[in-house]
Order: sequence, then C-alpha cells, then structure tokens
Amino acid sequence: MCGIAGCWGKYDDNAIRTSFESIKHRGPDANGIYRDGDVTLMHHRLSIIDLSELGAQPYHFEHLSMVYNGEVYNFRSIKQELESFGYTFISTSDTEVIIKAFHKWGIEAVHHFIGMFAIALYDKHDQSVYLLRDRFGVKPLYYTTSGGLAFGSELRSILPFISNRTINNDAVYEYFRFGYISESKTIFKEAKKLLSGYYLKYKNGKSKVYCYWDAKLIASQPPPKLNDAEWQELLHKELIEAFSLRMVSDVPVGVFLSGGVDSSLVSAILQKHYGKINTFTIGFDHEKYNEAPFARKVAEHLKTNHTEFTLNTQDAFGVLENFYDIYDEPYADSSGIPSTIVSKLAAEQGIKVVLSANGGDELFAGYRHYHTTLSYYERFNSIPNILRGALKIGTSAVYRSGLTKYVYTKNTEHRLAVLNELLEVDDLGNFYNSFLANQGHLEMKSLLRHNGKDTQDTELINEDIAGLMIYDIGHYLPDDLLVKMDRATMYNSIEGREPFLDHRLVRIACQMPLDLKWRNDESKWILKQILGEYIPRELFIRPKMGFSIPIFSWFSQRMDVLFEHYLTKDKIEKTNVFNTNTVLNEYRKYKWNKQNNKEYNIEKMWRILSFMMWWDRWCEKL
Repeated sequence: MCGIAGCWGKYDDNAIRTSFESIKHRGPDANGIYRDGDVTLMHHRLSIIDLSELGAQPYHFEHLSMVYNGEVYNFRSIKQELESFGYTFISTSDTEVIIKAFHKWGIEAVHHFIGMFAIALYDKHDQSVYLLRDRFGVKPLYYTTSGGLAFGSELRSILPFISNRTINNDAVYEYFRFGYISESKTIFKEAKKLLSGYYLKYKNGKSKVYCYWDAKLIASQPPPKLNDAEWQELLHKELIEAFSLRMVSDVPVGVFLSGGVDSSLVSAILQKHYGKINTFTIGFDHEKYNEAPFARKVAEHLKTNHTEFTLNTQDAFGVLENFYDIYDEPYADSSGIPSTIVSKLAAEQGIKVVLSANGGDELFAGYRHYHTTLSYYERFNSIPNILRGALKIGTSAVYRSGLTKYVYTKNTEHRLAVLNELLEVDDLGNFYNSFLANQGHLEMKSLLRHNGKDTQDTELINEDIAGLMIYDIGHYLPDDLLVKMDRATMYNSIEGREPFLDHRLVRIACQMPLDLKWRNDESKWILKQILGEYIPRELFIRPKMGFSIPIFSWFSQRMDVLFEHYLTKDKIEKTNVFNTNTVLNEYRKYKWNKQNNKEYNIEKMWRILSFMMWWDRWCEKL
C-alpha cells in the first residue's frame, strides 16, 4: 500500500516536488523518485510485504519502470508460473512479480492479478506509459492530460500540473444530488479518474482508455445449474479462499467489526480458517447509532482480540474540522468521520492492515431500498400516462411559481421537486437514480448558478434488484464507499483491504439466482446460512443500522457556528457556484425549523456546508 504520482511532460521541478510531498501520508516508511528525461515516477511506501529495500519503488526491470499502490494477493502463484518460464527473483515482494508479469505477458498480465491496485508502468523501449486500475476501484487513480500526462493516487497529487482549475459543473451537480462525484470526472474539468476495470495507454502525447473487466458482462453470462446446497457450498468455499488470501502480509492485520452480517462473516471465517485475529469497533454515545454491543457479543463468541472505542463529540468534531485535509474534493458521506477514527484506533494498536466488509450489500441484496424502489416504480408506472403528464405539468407550474419557497414546514419544496422528477422517468435505472437523489432537478436549477447535469450511466442489465445491485457496484461502491475506506485508512497510514471484492467471488455472486440473496423478505439469505454455521443467529439477525453518526444532534451548536461562518452572502458569491438567494433561503428554513424543534432536510444543509468547507480549503486558500 502506497502513494504514487508521476508525469510525462515539460513540467517544472516545483510542481513535481509539490506533487511528491502531497501524498507522503500514504506511505511514511520510504520514498523514491525516478526521472528519465521528461518522465517522472514517484512513490511513498507503506511497507506491507517484504519490508526490506528489495521491495522499494520505483522498481525497474530491463526496459520497464513501475510504481504501484495496492496488493496483488496471489503474487506467489504468479511467481511460480514465471519461474517456470525462466524468470528469477531477488526479493519476496509482489512488486517484483508484477513488473516481471508485465515483461512476460504485456498488458494481459492484469488478468493474472487477484487484488487491488493502481499501477503506472513506463516502457522505455516503446516510449509509452500505462496506467491500470483494479476491477472495482478499490485503489484510486487520478490523471490529467493538461500539458502532457500527470497522474497520482489522490486529486491533490495532480493539482500542481493543472493550470486552469475550472470547476466541472456536472461534478457539482452530481455531488449535490448524491453526496459524491461519480465515474471518470472530478470537481475540476482538467482532472479525471481512471474508471475501475480500465487501463490507459499514453504514447506520442495521446491517451486512450480501454476496459479489461466489466461486472455487467459477468452478470449477463449464463449461470451454472446448481441447487441451493451446491450454490452454498461453492460460495462458502470461495469466501474462505478470498478472505484468507487477503491476510497475506508481513505486518499485523486487523478486521473492522460492526456486528452486522458482512463483517461478522469476515471475522468468523478468518478466526476459524486463518487463526486468531484482531477486531476493532467504534461505538457511539447515542443508542440509535451504536452497534458496539452487537460487535462485542460476536467478538466474545469468536474469541478474537477485540478493541472497542467509544466515539465522543470532541473526537468527531476534530475530524470534521479537518475533513478536507482528508478529502480533496467535495464528499458528503459523514460516516467518513467514524471511519477515520476507527482507522486511527487500529494504527495506534500497531495494526498496518485492516479488512472491511464493503461490497456485501451490493453483491447480496443487503439494502432494503432495493425493494422500496421497485415498489414505488410499480406504483408510478400504474398511473395512466395522461394523468402522469398532467401531474408533471402541475407540479412544475407550482414549483416555478416560487410559492413553495415560503413554506418552511414539511420540506414541501423538496417533496414537490422529487415528485415532479419521478413522474417523468419511465425506466428503472433512471427511477432508481432519481429515487436516491437528495435533491430533484428543479431544486438543482434553483440552487446552482450554472447548468449541470447528471451523467451517470443508468442502463441496467435487467429491470429488477439484480440490475440495481450492478448499478451500485459501478457507482455507489467505488465512488462513495471505497473512497471513504481509502482516504480514512491512508490518512492514518494504514492499508484497507476489501475481502468481498475478489473478482472470482463477485463472479459467483453476480451469476447466483436472486432468490438465494433475498428469500422470505430476508436480505443476504445465503450469507446468513453460512454465517449460522459459525455463530448463533441471534447474534446477527437484527435490523440493519449502517455506519453513520448523528451529525446534527451531536454538532448542533458547533454546526451552527460553521453555518454562520461559511453561509454568508460574500462567501457564497465568491464561489461562483450558487444562486446566493437560494442558499440563504435554505439557511433561513433550517434556522426556523430548528427554533421550532423541527428537522429540515439536514442532509441538504450538510452538503452545502461541506462544499463550502471544501472550497475554502482547496480553492480559496490556494
């Protein structure tokens, strides 16, 4: 696990040095820079496998030079295969295996890798650079072709190479609808993200991207014909293999345990099939959000080395104040706060690698809102088209009249905008997109000064829960959950691993009949059958809570101080992003409702505040 950066072009030394320094938190153990003419490769190392200097980067072999971030867990088996072709090795690191795999197979080497990775490979003979990102986007990779090619593990690492930091209006639009920025775009027009499952080739001043793995294609393939018991046996075997493989490390490893199905399954399988493990849990002094007692019972039953920390408002507010030192583009998932603190807790215990359970919900139908969406979709589709059209015209007219701006109760303006949008869409992908959005299109036009649009790919493989899960694997998982995990862990200089995101396991899950995932109104049915072999069902059969914090009840007074500081007319107008009167009116609604002991769309207010905090840190002060 590391931080990488680099460039190919006529960039000045100060920009290169600034980029290099910007990601040192990702790898405090060692660093290195390689330069060959206009090509620069940079690396900060967090030593996980082969702690000696033999695993240091940039790494070179013949005409190839490489920096990479992540882990290829099956490197030992690849090494044996390469040895059969006559390759020899001087280290026990996966880095040496990866570069020699490229030497043997070229870009096809990526199909041999099981793991998470962001790789930059310079081929001196071919005068080309390859950038590769793992199949699910566990490891981030940003790039820009402004003035050449520059790339890095975080957006901040390529900012020194961008001359014009024009804000991408589509990215702003998506942030306020979903709380994150999706797909290939970033908050700045000249910066991009390499999509998960893609690689980029840069040669002769031109770049082109290629897809090498697509979950949609996997899910559309015909499944094997198995009965329930055979599916369960196949899945169980793959879970053991995938989870155990992610324990490959020369340093201590821990597991984030919430007490839910997914993290309990990771802990249970590893405790039995790998050996005694370390588990970590964050508790809250707020009963509605506190999963610590459930996690404690699971840990006690499994007899793990368990560490628990109760998060208080002082700790949480300290992270909130530094939120945009952790994140370098707008990001509104407040669970990034406890994720950062539990990562810090693990680091303080000497742990350098932690496993989380991201992906379980998306692979095994863990979200109740999948069924809620389908239910509403069917209801809206049952409305005759003529009536839907009339309602659409009516809601638009009422909204545009401006009358709802003066209704401070019941979140009326927002509900009207959402209804208007849902009346318009007639396919499940777009309906799901609109159903999840925090703000409707009418609200967005009122909020933002410049036109933007939602550019997410909403095409589904089929119009059912399976389609919604694949949608989340391509959007919510890489652009929200995995961003959170990467930044929270790397900010504390530890490595986060995702055992559910083994592509062999994902293949099984995507092809598995939906009835095995959701049966008798029970989500994750097959996972619960397997988990029941390890721990009593009463330890994990409970309502889903999610990993979030009571951000506004906790920070009630302090948040008001932040609102007062950031939501002034001058500050809002300086961003050139908002229609100032709309923001100020939202702020008035928030204050009125709070004074009357009512809650007003606090998620919308948090996203406005969060954007202002980001702009102050990454635009105003630079």
